[in-house]
This record gives sequence, C-alpha cells and structure tokens, in this order.
Amino acid sequence: MDSGQPPHFYKPRRSDRTPVSARSRLVDAQPYSIEVKVCDVSTGGFMAECPDPVRIGSYVSLDVPGLGVVEAQVRWQLGLRMGGQFLDPISLAQCEWTATRADAA
Repeated sequence: MDSGQPPHFYKPRRSDRTPVSARSRLVDAQPYSIEVKVCDVSTGGFMAECPDPVRIGSYVSLDVPGLGVVEAQVRWQLGLRMGGQFLDPISLAQCEWTATRADAA
C-alpha cells in the first residue's frame, strides 16, 4: 500500500543539482589520481562516473574549474557512479561548469 510518503531512508536534497558533463581529476590520500566524468554538481556535492572503485568514506580532492582543488568525502558508489559531499559548500557562480555564457552581440 502506497501512503504517498517517501521511504523511511529517503532524505531530501539540501540543494538543487546542476547537470554537467565535464572531465576532472579525483585525488585521494594514497596518493591516487584518476580521471572522472562529473555528471552533476551542487553547492554541497557532486556525482561522477568513475572507472575504478573509490572507498566510501574516503577523503578526496576534486579539481573544479574556476575554484581550484575542492576537498570532499565519498558518500556512496554504485557501479561506475559515485557521489561526494564537499567539506565546505562551493559557489556555483564561480564554478566554470555551471557558469552561463553571454551571447555574442
């Protein structure tokens, strides 16, 4: 019976996700570096396609154009997709992935 309520484990997102399709480098404390494809980003985190497993809970650095290296914690991985939570929220206005380009006059 569907009560219309989300499952008990569901937690609403704190910020909206902005779709992107960009390559970046993910670095962890090993030091280990891998190219990932960032699929979406928000002020609080990101989702990326990652060809190698990344340990859930590990701390990583993600190179974000316009912001530089941003620290994050891996929160989940399912198949080739993984999600990270930024340790400090980022500004999407400064992130080159989400900046809108002005049309040429």
